[in-house]
Amino acid sequence: MNRLIVNPNRPDTWEIELKEGTNHLGRGDATDFKIADDSVSSSHCQVVVAGNDVSIQDLGSTNGTFINGQPVQTAKLLHGQAIRLGNVEMMFHTESLAPATTDTAAPRLRFSTSSQTPAPSAPGDETPPPLRPTFDLSVASKVCKYHPKNMARWFCGQCQRSFCDLCVNSHTVGGTSQKSCRTCAVTCVPLEFELEAPAQIGFMAALPGAFIYPFRGTGVLILMFSTVLFAGLGFMSAGIFSILMKMAAIGYLFSYMQNIIHATANEEKEMPEMPGMDDLFSGFVRLAGTVAMSFCLPLGLLIAKFCGVEIPVSAIIISALLGCLYFPMAFLAVAMKDNVLAANPMIVLPSIIRVLGQYFVTVILFASIFGVQQIGNLVSHAAGSAAFTTTNSKVMFVSFGILFVWNFISVYLLTVNMRIMGLLYATQKEKLAWY
Repeated sequence: MNRLIVNPNRPDTWEIELKEGTNHLGRGDATDFKIADDSVSSSHCQVVVAGNDVSIQDLGSTNGTFINGQPVQTAKLLHGQAIRLGNVEMMFHTESLAPATTDTAAPRLRFSTSSQTPAPSAPGDETPPPLRPTFDLSVASKVCKYHPKNMARWFCGQCQRSFCDLCVNSHTVGGTSQKSCRTCAVTCVPLEFELEAPAQIGFMAALPGAFIYPFRGTGVLILMFSTVLFAGLGFMSAGIFSILMKMAAIGYLFSYMQNIIHATANEEKEMPEMPGMDDLFSGFVRLAGTVAMSFCLPLGLLIAKFCGVEIPVSAIIISALLGCLYFPMAFLAVAMKDNVLAANPMIVLPSIIRVLGQYFVTVILFASIFGVQQIGNLVSHAAGSAAFTTTNSKVMFVSFGILFVWNFISVYLLTVNMRIMGLLYATQKEKLAWY
């Protein structure tokens, strides 16, 4: 088993269990292991595990990748080496507590409490069989007593506590390395683990959960708050500062949608908190740029037609439909890479081809939910007009009720749509390869 111990010898230490194959590290949400530090680049480096060989490669990071204080581009990792990404210290640890697995998916560790009697030694074998503990290992915890983010590797039978490698003393007895409890000074026994491949959930199997997702945890409260917030932003955008407020409202809407996609890409089960107000206009630019790149062809044909060029209406309609097919993947790419340039055809078109079947389902659901939203918006607009023009208090109350309920449903549908987009990335990120 190969691990990176992050912030070793510090209270906030935690570990990364490297999977077989390529492991991407960085500050960005699209990486396999996110390291939230400003000195780490969005896509900082990759660690490749190929059997017993482990190597690290810098991916053009700003602050560099270092091994034992020396900058490297590509290097083989050895046990105990100190690694630094930007200002983040790590230590590489390798061991063979379990047989190697050929599963390229990240393994899930299953605790084993097996207490089978070891097989007797062969005749003439002078090496005594390993002693099994007489106490029940089922009371051992799967995580370290002092570092809950680290898997437990050692167990003290006296205090019945589980520890990671950082929380035990190491000493050599008779040429054999042993670990002892720092509190009891009793020799610890190793905890055995078995590698179990995680259950892989496909895109189609995950889709039904997208409709339940907005109601998990505090999702209902977030939906209600979002409804009031978006309604307020929409109301303010109709005033004297209509253009700037409308841009800010659209920018905040993009940040909300991006938050849902990022949370889904990180395999979070509940809705994230509402985004801050510090990225409104750049969010507007990213969304507006995505729309412009997706529908530049039909817009260009319309402009040419108004300028007197003979353009068939069918050509404009077909180009608009192609833009509708292009937009969801362009939006997903921009949301994940946080860069409007990700909407360019060199990224979007190959990505659509790689996941054509799943993307076709996504587009259908995206268009269906969007269509329902537009029909509801017509009803909501009529209710809003009645609420502001009537003098009947009962009609006004009912109209505002309809307006609020539909706004809530609209935010719910938007959240479901973004969840589906995030699921497309989360289940197909290996094929998309947006690193």
